[in-house]
Amino acid sequence: MAQIHPHIHRRLIKRLLLTYCLLSLVIGTVVYFIEMETVDDLVVKLATEESKTFLSTERDHLNSANPADRAYLFRQSEKHIEKGHFIVVELYDRNKQQIVEVTKAGTEQIEDLLNRTGHGFPHKDAASYRKYYNSGNIYLQILVPLKANGGPTIGYFEGVYQVDAHTMELIERRVGRSIVVALLVALITTVTLYPTIIALNKDLIKFSLDLSHANIGMLEVLGNAVAKRDSDTNLHNYRVTLYSIKLAETVGLGKEATQGLIKGSFLHDVGKIGISDTILLKAAKLTEKDRTVMKSHVIHGVDIIKNYQWLQDAVDVVRCHHERYDGSGYMQGLKGEAIPLNARIFAISDVFDALTSKRPYKEPFSFRESMEYLESHKGSLFDPLLVQVFQGIARQLYDELNMAEERVLKEMMQVYIDRYFLLSDDTAPPTR
Repeated sequence: MAQIHPHIHRRLIKRLLLTYCLLSLVIGTVVYFIEMETVDDLVVKLATEESKTFLSTERDHLNSANPADRAYLFRQSEKHIEKGHFIVVELYDRNKQQIVEVTKAGTEQIEDLLNRTGHGFPHKDAASYRKYYNSGNIYLQILVPLKANGGPTIGYFEGVYQVDAHTMELIERRVGRSIVVALLVALITTVTLYPTIIALNKDLIKFSLDLSHANIGMLEVLGNAVAKRDSDTNLHNYRVTLYSIKLAETVGLGKEATQGLIKGSFLHDVGKIGISDTILLKAAKLTEKDRTVMKSHVIHGVDIIKNYQWLQDAVDVVRCHHERYDGSGYMQGLKGEAIPLNARIFAISDVFDALTSKRPYKEPFSFRESMEYLESHKGSLFDPLLVQVFQGIARQLYDELNMAEERVLKEMMQVYIDRYFLLSDDTAPPTR
């Protein structure tokens, strides 16, 4: 079973925490509004029940013009305000004319606040409600039609109901408890998801690792096959790839671009498979016609890899590794920064390793001679800025790689394969 890299655990935990926070925000908000709807229903019920009791004996006096009846309504309103939860009571006759208004002492500012919002009479004689919050209290403005024994409307009652402190405390506890329960459920769900996701990821990671190993293995096999056919060894592929990676890291090339550089470095000469042995292995100097055929290995290489999606980012190196900074290269005659960066990086690594390596047709150049060659051709064959960067790292790389055995080079290469293809984005690139 594949092991989960620590970065995957950390990244998953971060994402689950973020998910929990967002989920908590959404759930908490939804629960809050649901509970407040329940609170609304409760407050409306309390206010409605109290208003019914309040009006049980006053209905018959609403439309009387007798001052005694008006005085009776006023006194009754005052009594109900003193004993109940209404802090404002207003009574209207059938013509919607106010006949009584009583306000509980000390609550005039609440009445002023509500008066500024105004109100309309119930549509089609239906009750209306409006809720307000002020200084931590809940107020319900209720306006209901009054009917005589189920008959026509004989007047209207408007009151401002204040939820008492005890009920407010119960409401706050209920809302708080519901939110806490919802958040705990979200937390438990999130924690439960962690091992589930990890378990699912193990299979996915194993498949991904197997696929990555297969793809990397294919790069090595193809690169080695081309090297063997070209009377070379796989050492060149490893060295030139390692040189390229270190130069890329020094100039700050991103992970995805470096992946393409690695693939292209392994497969830069894959098109030589399409070149006949009579030309590829020719001991004598190539004729102009031979050189034209040899140049076509670039086209063959692109044709070989272009239809494989995983190798699309290697095309720049395969197609352009013989382009020259002054435009004198092939196959397109690209110049300067029109040449892809990966190809400009690889060109320096490829030539440097070719110069410092023993070949059937030449002895290796010394490190000094090779660096002098790069220096003398910067701006013509090579990107001068990249040559300058390479000059700062070349000595250490040369000492490490030039005489290293294939086993050592392969181990070093595996470190970078893990870094760029198998591990998390957050893993720092290896240094030597």
